[in-house]
Amino acid sequence: MGLQRVTLRLTELRCVSQAESGGSEPFLWTTYFAFGAQQLPFQSGPIGIITPAYDAFRTEFPNNMTAGQVATIPAFISSASFDMDLDAAPKPKLVGCIAVVMEEDSTPHSSIVLGRIAYSKAIEEALNALVTKRIQIGNFDPITDQEIAAIKSAVQSKVTGAIASNQSVWNVFTDQDDVLGFVYKTFSYPVTTPGDAEIKFQYFDFPEIASGSNRFTLSGGLSLGPVPVTPTDRCATQRAAVKAKTDEISSLHRRVSLLQSQMQHATPQQKAAIVAAMTETKAHITQAESQLPVLQAALTACQSLPHHGDADVNRPIVVDPR
Repeated sequence: MGLQRVTLRLTELRCVSQAESGGSEPFLWTTYFAFGAQQLPFQSGPIGIITPAYDAFRTEFPNNMTAGQVATIPAFISSASFDMDLDAAPKPKLVGCIAVVMEEDSTPHSSIVLGRIAYSKAIEEALNALVTKRIQIGNFDPITDQEIAAIKSAVQSKVTGAIASNQSVWNVFTDQDDVLGFVYKTFSYPVTTPGDAEIKFQYFDFPEIASGSNRFTLSGGLSLGPVPVTPTDRCATQRAAVKAKTDEISSLHRRVSLLQSQMQHATPQQKAAIVAAMTETKAHITQAESQLPVLQAALTACQSLPHHGDADVNRPIVVDPR
């Protein structure tokens, strides 16, 4: 069949019922993954994993959703693509998506951002550990509910710890954001009968997300298409590493600015925790900035090598001065 671009796209979140009288304020964290696809630039394990990173995730969803209302999934978390060769050989392949549905309440935004970062790291570790174990024992059966439950437990523990570490003792008396559901959808290829292959054009719903009186349905679609022809970039790995580090530095600087803003309205009891968070974040900035020159040097060295007729796609990396 040849190389195909497989795209998972989430389309809408429908509120079936909500517990709060004024409506619900849901938001999502999403993770897309693939086994048997072309390796991603940052892939360090046997499975390709994409967890969109965007710190304004809560503001992109509507407030006061009531039963029957539908929210379009924001573009920045709604899709991911993997390149796969869906050939006739019996090589196991899998694509899927995990969605964590949250209810916005009064958890500080900076704490939720730390929770999202912890989620991203923990879900990658858990998925890679699961697939590595499966490869070792030669088990390529579909992921089980028990395995997902174990991943959910491990991830939730780290997320809860990260959020709590950024809050003062007074925050425990506020209405904290809730996890409404942790749902997933997977598609395999090949299956017992090749004609029943799951990686094909289709629309789908996740299992219903239910927590008490809160009930939501998340929908999406899977599509296949040709892989776009682009010039060969021999420095793609080095370029991606520099971009990731500059993005990390920019994100840390934004976090410092956010903490400084919070300091202006903080109580004396809260200020100590904010100062500690700022000190820790600035230490991360110093570390990240010390790592950036090495990555930039590797990119420069790669760009200086002859490309033997390949299209020159080398572009300068602009470092955010903030």
